[in-house]
Amino acid sequence: MSKASDKASDSFGDVLTAGLATRGGGAQLPAQTSSDTEVELSPRERLQALEARIEASVGQYQQSLRRLQARHRVEVGQLLDEINESGLWELEGHEKFGHYVKARWGWDRSYGYRLIDLALVHRALAPLGPAVLDTVVESHARELAPVVKVNGDEGARRFVEVLRLESGGKKVTAAVIAARRDQEGLGVPSDQSPIGDRDEDEDEVVDAELVEDDDDTAEKVGQTIRTAADTAEKALRQLNEALALDAAPFHRAETAVDLSRIRTAAVRMQRRADGIPGPSGS
Repeated sequence: MSKASDKASDSFGDVLTAGLATRGGGAQLPAQTSSDTEVELSPRERLQALEARIEASVGQYQQSLRRLQARHRVEVGQLLDEINESGLWELEGHEKFGHYVKARWGWDRSYGYRLIDLALVHRALAPLGPAVLDTVVESHARELAPVVKVNGDEGARRFVEVLRLESGGKKVTAAVIAARRDQEGLGVPSDQSPIGDRDEDEDEVVDAELVEDDDDTAEKVGQTIRTAADTAEKALRQLNEALALDAAPFHRAETAVDLSRIRTAAVRMQRRADGIPGPSGS
């Protein structure tokens, strides 16, 4: 794997700085309309135009953030790999690299090794371009890493290209990657492949940041929505209690802004939810 020193100009810090400098990763918002055009718009049309610009800005921010997070994880994996391969973790008196990861960074040992695997896979697939790399999340890297280690970078690229061709443009999941890999004998199955310096009595714990599969994402979003609903109901109860005591419950100007944010988020979430196909769930 390329050393971190060779990637200085392409570091996450550089990307973050550039992203902040351009306020959204370089993506440009639609040009503002001229004053003449504004006069021609009705109040409702003007509101819709401004809301469209806000939504475009939010979307660009979220997309840029996801790209920055992905770059961050790959870069951390590269740096951890250099520390591991060079044995620098021994300078702190640790018996194993996994102990260093836990003591120094507070991460589960498996998280550190899987970031290394993510960097390994990204390096191998780099010649295929951003269209491929942008789809490789941690769950995919866990299944692709054995292919790289057993068959080399070129073998891994051939494997991924065949998968993409057979998918016909549909999403390729980690489960599909693992099944096809094991079917062709291109790598040791991930559940039989020890990770680094794993202790025999250590249970496998996956850091929450690594979970990218659809079911896990759905659970995470659902839990966040439930928490928000609980918080709103709690605020309502506190408001009722304050009114019963004839106390000023909040600063009106500040709360008006917050309530507007809540209403806007609720409306947008409802629109998203209405557009989701399938049963409503149990």
